[in-house]
Amino acid sequence: MRTHHKPNHERARNPMNESRQGGTTDTLRLQLSVLQEIAKLLDRPLDPPHTVRGILRLLSQMLGLNCGRVLAPDGDGQLLEVRYSYGLTHARLREGAFSVGYDEGVTGLVMRTGSTGLVPDIDREPLYLQRITERPGDDLTRLAFIAVPILESGKPVGVLSVQKEGGHETPFEADIATLKVAASAIGQVMRIGAFIRQETEHLLHENQSLRNSVTMEGMLQKSLAHGIIGSSEALLDAVKQCIQVAPSDAPVMLLGESGTGKEKFARMIHQQTDRSDRPFICINCAAIPPDLLESELFGHEKGSFTGASGRKKGKILQADGGTLFLDEIGDMPLQLQSKLLRVLQERQVDPIGAAQPIPVNFRLISATHEDMQAHVNSGGFRLDLFYRINVVPVYLPPLRARQGDIRPLTLHFLNELNHRYQRNIALHPDALTALERYGWPGNVRQLQNVVERAVLMAESDRIRPAQIQQILTEQATVQVPETATGSPSQTDGRRFLANHGEGSADTEVGRYQWVRQEEAEDIVNALNQCSGNQSRAARLLNLSIRQLRYRIEKLGLEVPRR
Repeated sequence: MRTHHKPNHERARNPMNESRQGGTTDTLRLQLSVLQEIAKLLDRPLDPPHTVRGILRLLSQMLGLNCGRVLAPDGDGQLLEVRYSYGLTHARLREGAFSVGYDEGVTGLVMRTGSTGLVPDIDREPLYLQRITERPGDDLTRLAFIAVPILESGKPVGVLSVQKEGGHETPFEADIATLKVAASAIGQVMRIGAFIRQETEHLLHENQSLRNSVTMEGMLQKSLAHGIIGSSEALLDAVKQCIQVAPSDAPVMLLGESGTGKEKFARMIHQQTDRSDRPFICINCAAIPPDLLESELFGHEKGSFTGASGRKKGKILQADGGTLFLDEIGDMPLQLQSKLLRVLQERQVDPIGAAQPIPVNFRLISATHEDMQAHVNSGGFRLDLFYRINVVPVYLPPLRARQGDIRPLTLHFLNELNHRYQRNIALHPDALTALERYGWPGNVRQLQNVVERAVLMAESDRIRPAQIQQILTEQATVQVPETATGSPSQTDGRRFLANHGEGSADTEVGRYQWVRQEEAEDIVNALNQCSGNQSRAARLLNLSIRQLRYRIEKLGLEVPRR
């Protein structure tokens, strides 16, 4: 293989030697025609694939430099892959994968060194890789291969290579000169194309970010309008889901712990529908005795039972045309569940004592703090009704999963309470930090309670950290009860009360802290030292037995057998 850097005087005179044979004038004229056609392609609107393939086509049709390909580094910079080609069959592209390493063949050598590669006869050059060679009809025809670097600031950024049948009259030096000009033009086209592509991607990214920002701003405005305060990812995800399904009439089930704002979310969904000008009727199934709940929901006729002195329109009929929100639906008695299912299936309600059913049209939104699947499995809730009301479940995150929202919520409650009680109380920064570090098993409702108590008990115009700490210590002694179904959310809320208190921490709960992975080694050492006795290990670690067991479970530790 021959490599060319800068042509020396001897090589520069070769075209003149050819002129003595009568070919130089025609060669120069042909080269000039090719360059003129390339210039015309560059004058057209930028379209890199069309322009580069046009240049390769000109080289093939006018100079016999066939099967042109432009290779450039892939995304990892490990291989040279073909970006553009002309005259190569798809089969050849697949067989060679049209990529080579920097240390492979003539193309790799040209890319590494920046020199020109010339193989007068590919069958006699061991360095040449023939896996993507296009053979003419006659396999005996001698084929040459020429590769020139595509340079940027003197450094190779790609390779332009072609094949040439050995009998062609144009000398190799003239071909190389033309290919270098073509490589320079191709390099410019690729650089401009890459720049435009980067700018386009940047603009698309900015536009997408702007759209996301506008969407987020819209969601924040809608949520704020209904008293849903915060901008954490977990909260906005719930808001987004609610707004997305609001235009439909599909039943929505709001899931989450008590105090996460289910009614506010339900009202927000109602306001985003075409039922917004119709009634929004709310009933808490856990707040009404079972023997009265049927009358409250379905209504009754006069004299239908003892004490029915008049006709009563139930909540379902009151919600006709609008939205019915059934809070704590998991507490609905089984006999009423079957009656509600019939209402949802037949779109008509049977008041107690009524002779005929009454047509009704409403959107159902339900809510529960229970693990409904476990409730169904235990026989406390009908499976067919569960499928009816759980079409679109939306999980409302607990406050402890919305760390960024505690500050704006606190300031919102503080402003409201100052206005209500005609006070001008401020919050010490350290007091706000203490609120942000607490676990909030009671969620937003508990936070509001703490802030209100602090405002009312403040002895000056500023709520001090010690005051907040005292309230939180007292609040943390409250045990969040676990439901009969073993609700994960309730259990999780109770676990967040674990802390590093001293002495009898089951009754004296101090500042809330997260369980840290670094504690694992100390716990394992203590358990080993105490031969697996958790009570002794807890005393050694200055923890309560409940706190120790919580950490063992949370960190996934194994307790040694005694």
